[in-house]
Amino acid sequence: MSSTTVNFFDAATEAERREAETRSLCCCEYIGYDKQPFHILGCCCNCEDFDLVCTRLITCKRIEQRNIDGMLIAFQDRLRLPWRGGAKRISLAALAPAIILPIMMGLAALNAKTAIVIMLTLMVFTYWGLQIAERTATKTSFFLSWIVFSVAYMALIFECEVPLLELLPIENNILLLLSLGALCLWYRIKKLAPLNLVTAQYGTTPKDELPGITEASSGEEQAEQQAHESIRLKGDTVLGIEDDDDDAAINSSEHAGLMQHAAQPNICETCRKVTPRHAYHCVVCGSCVKRRSHHSYWLNCCIGENNYRLYLVALALSECALLLGANLTLTAVCHPFLVVRLLSLPLLLPDDCSEVFEDFELGISFIVAGYAMLISCYIEVVLVRQLYLLWRGTNMHEYKRVPAHNGSRNRVWSNWRAILN
Repeated sequence: MSSTTVNFFDAATEAERREAETRSLCCCEYIGYDKQPFHILGCCCNCEDFDLVCTRLITCKRIEQRNIDGMLIAFQDRLRLPWRGGAKRISLAALAPAIILPIMMGLAALNAKTAIVIMLTLMVFTYWGLQIAERTATKTSFFLSWIVFSVAYMALIFECEVPLLELLPIENNILLLLSLGALCLWYRIKKLAPLNLVTAQYGTTPKDELPGITEASSGEEQAEQQAHESIRLKGDTVLGIEDDDDDAAINSSEHAGLMQHAAQPNICETCRKVTPRHAYHCVVCGSCVKRRSHHSYWLNCCIGENNYRLYLVALALSECALLLGANLTLTAVCHPFLVVRLLSLPLLLPDDCSEVFEDFELGISFIVAGYAMLISCYIEVVLVRQLYLLWRGTNMHEYKRVPAHNGSRNRVWSNWRAILN
């Protein structure tokens, strides 16, 4: 067969592939990672790595790692749901909380000892996962999916179980308004996150043309003050005697240095972009973020210039909604006592909860209330920390960049902050 014929067949195959990619797909079809059209009914069909792994497993032969990786990639790519315009891939990290949460809540509702073990395990598992994500700078939807399914399960159990125990309608309505307000704010924060990213409108610079100061840091004002102090100290003699000519020379050189520093552009050394002031590079997002505070793994986005205020308000509303929901649930499933009446509404607190595990419905409601209180404690720590940084006139990223030997941050506070982080 001549080379012309081979080239013709290759061109025809490429044309058919492009046609398959551009044609409209039904809800159950999709284009795989190898650019071939597939149907979701053929989940494990036509997978050479899977066939080879099964054959080697049956014949007790050695299975190569590349075959296992190819099989897992094929499974992950073909795990999809029917959707308009083509089947959408399901992330295993996003699907895991939907299975883990109900199992853990169901086991915790069996008895008090199991509940304590499950809650402690949940706290350790969450902290361990966050530490791994921060250390590896992984962009994952696991924690966002965890929050979504947690809210869904808590709302489902509260609305299906607790209202049957004769709660006041106004209490349920207030909780519903707080919850909807917090959810709308979190959704808005997620939508505004792309606006924090520094676009190409600021320009790019080759790496070999980067100036000496290559990033816009929050310590620019401190650097200016230190430069001013060093210039002043250089002008002092051993006897402490200065003349007018020295003062004039020092002032002129200081002014020139500050003007040169102010005229120097802020350039990110990682992505080589000219960035605005107080813009910092996020390794997880892979871009510079305007007034970056921190990367929120729970929202899978950065908190910065356009969504920082909404982030604080959403934390406050979520704290109120979780505490109110936990209080209403605990006073409904436990024996309550009256504390005070506010505007003809009774304020109750739980007194005796020793009988909640005798019935599964009461037990699962009690577990959900305890789970909500754990989340509220975490949100309270985050909110207090953010309000403290706001009072200091800084944010999380800039605060971490301040040297630990600074007089405003002693060693005790640094140790506590490291533990809270």
